[in-house]
Amino acid sequence: MTGPIAYPGMSAPSIGPLERVNAALSDADASNIGQRFEQMLWAEMLTHAGLEKAFSQGGGEAASAFSRYVVEAVAKDIAESHPLGLADAVKFNAGPAPQPRVDKIS
Repeated sequence: MTGPIAYPGMSAPSIGPLERVNAALSDADASNIGQRFEQMLWAEMLTHAGLEKAFSQGGGEAASAFSRYVVEAVAKDIAESHPLGLADAVKFNAGPAPQPRVDKIS
């Protein structure tokens, strides 16, 4: 039995804790995830500050339908031009593990 529920002929690959650690993200993937997280954070902060509501005032249903896209575009621009540093933290924590340094004692 490979898991809590096992069906004949169907088994999920078992990944142990060591394989999860070794399956780290590449630098580009980790940086991209960090930048997207910053973009999402900026979008939520701008929405909470009332930017989405300001864009949809007086425009009816059409303006309210597209105001979220405008806020997300502004958040993407801010995340690219003024990063918060969270992308570096994600890259450091989720990126490839550094190889241990071995000192040779002679």
